[in-house]
Amino acid sequence: MRKRQAALTSGITLRAVLVGTLLVIGNAYWLAYAAEMIQPQFLLNFVSLFFNAVFTLFAVIAVNMLWMRLAPRNALTPQELLVIYIMVVMVSTIGGHSMMTFLIGTLAHPFRFATPENEWAALFWRYIPTWFVPDNSALDAYFEGDSTFHLAKHLRGWAIPIFVWTGFVAVLWFTLICLNTIIRVQWTEREKLAYPIIQLPLQMAEGRKSFYKNGTMWIGFSVAGFIELLSGLSYLFPQVPSIQLNYYSISHLFTDKPWNAVGWISLSAYPFIIGLTFFVPLDISMSAWFFFLFGKAERVIRVGMLGEGELYFAERAGGAWLAVGILALWGTRRHLWDVVRNCFTTNQTLDDSDEPMPYRTAVFGLVLGCIGLTLFSIQAGMSLGGVLGFIVIFTLMALGVTRVRAEFGPPSHEILALDPARLMAVTFGPRFVGTGNLTIISFYYWLNRLNVSHPMPNQLEGFKLAERAGINSRKLVWVMMFAIVIGTLASFWAFLYLLYETGALAVHGYIVGIGDEVFGRRLERWINNPTGPDWGGTQSMGIGAAMTGLLYFLRHKFMWWPFHPIGYVMTAATWGGLADFWFSVFLGWLVKFVIITIFGLRAHRRAIPFFLGLVMGDYVFVGLWALLGTLFGIPTYVLWSP
Repeated sequence: MRKRQAALTSGITLRAVLVGTLLVIGNAYWLAYAAEMIQPQFLLNFVSLFFNAVFTLFAVIAVNMLWMRLAPRNALTPQELLVIYIMVVMVSTIGGHSMMTFLIGTLAHPFRFATPENEWAALFWRYIPTWFVPDNSALDAYFEGDSTFHLAKHLRGWAIPIFVWTGFVAVLWFTLICLNTIIRVQWTEREKLAYPIIQLPLQMAEGRKSFYKNGTMWIGFSVAGFIELLSGLSYLFPQVPSIQLNYYSISHLFTDKPWNAVGWISLSAYPFIIGLTFFVPLDISMSAWFFFLFGKAERVIRVGMLGEGELYFAERAGGAWLAVGILALWGTRRHLWDVVRNCFTTNQTLDDSDEPMPYRTAVFGLVLGCIGLTLFSIQAGMSLGGVLGFIVIFTLMALGVTRVRAEFGPPSHEILALDPARLMAVTFGPRFVGTGNLTIISFYYWLNRLNVSHPMPNQLEGFKLAERAGINSRKLVWVMMFAIVIGTLASFWAFLYLLYETGALAVHGYIVGIGDEVFGRRLERWINNPTGPDWGGTQSMGIGAAMTGLLYFLRHKFMWWPFHPIGYVMTAATWGGLADFWFSVFLGWLVKFVIITIFGLRAHRRAIPFFLGLVMGDYVFVGLWALLGTLFGIPTYVLWSP
């Protein structure tokens, strides 16, 4: 009886894992279908709080409430609901457009699209391991469709790369779990970072009366739901009126010199971004929209007035993100040293009984994971220096994204095309990096092409949910790993099942486009133009890093300093991610500022349920449109489409 009670308290039960497994497979298919088959693309995991995961949690809670009326003793507990949610989040870090589209699209592309004109065969074919990519004989039906993945030759053609890349994902994701285990206590318990992203799923799962019986929450839910219901109906039936909350371009207002140098600029009022921004500290949200406008003003001055050419804003953003990772590592240095010392002494000075795994296991897991990834890359053809460069840049960016998510919880942290290969090519030059290294790292591009569903922040938030809900985090580690492996295999199957049926050349997504981007617009250019370091890009990376460091210094030196470095990092490129949603962030900041300034903190606390309802209503109805599009195979309204 006591063991059963402990199991229920921990949330790690057989029924929770079984339900979670079915939903992992279902979400893998949903993510694949929405990314490639629906027009326009429905990118469910394109933002920090995944649409498919929140919708799935809402649906499971609804069913559980009905079941609770019939058999209250057998209903799922809040801990079990969160375990299921975490499992769905794990598959969302690898499935869909933001990861699996790019991985499969890269693997299937280089041999199929080689021509005498592009000379890919001579440029880089010899550097591609045969065990990286599917057999060419299995790709005819993949591109043309009207077939099935379940034929023997198709299964044989993909078996080795599926096995290889599933193993790669498992090792890398586990290595990041080990790193999260090491830093968790410093960021969560000592620095007490806010983890804003977890607030909604936590409230939904715990299901307290103060949440589901709160009229203010349902008002927020109804406002967002009504807007999205109208938008979806208007998409299907144009005669139905709707409220346009997504991108409204105002670029036409800036057609004369020097103002036309401002580039694309739009207004938006996404309910879920306004709601999530409400939970962000005012200084961070203010800094985000301020630095976006600051960057636009810089474009007007430097391009419109001074006539400069390339501004290297993307490289500047890369330097800023690397600086965040370095500063996050530096701020954790004493704890890291204590952890390492704790591993090699018999006198244990740190209590790791509440950690996802013992520190000694985490440290050795991290080391072995890095060694495994290094040997994998060397076996594939990379040099040791190239592997170390990749690991260092990838790890620093992972730490940066995870730190920003834990402290800020931005609605989106898209970092478009800022991957280790690009930053290495800018800093050292393609000639120094070498064709072999650039070829293999190009096959890793899918990891950082968008950075929107990065595994590391989602893992750390899973551990935070476990801490808040009383879930056994040590058992949760293995449930997360199980969901990752099953989710990776299910995502491979879902994509290949759909692509062999329809044809990669006929789908609406980016499955073919990513291959052209990787090999045609990047690798081919690097090999044909083996230049040295790009001093303009390197200088811009240094400026971005220095600006971030300066803002951190001023932030800690002067209490009155109004600008937060994270706000600068999020919009340093002035495009992509939070920069695309800058006006929604501004609206969220403005509403919170007015409430606190005029009505006080008590009014702020009373408004929290409204904004939670605003986010949940947006997610439920947008998720419903995506589900209808998947079930009936029809184009549906997409929240962020122009």
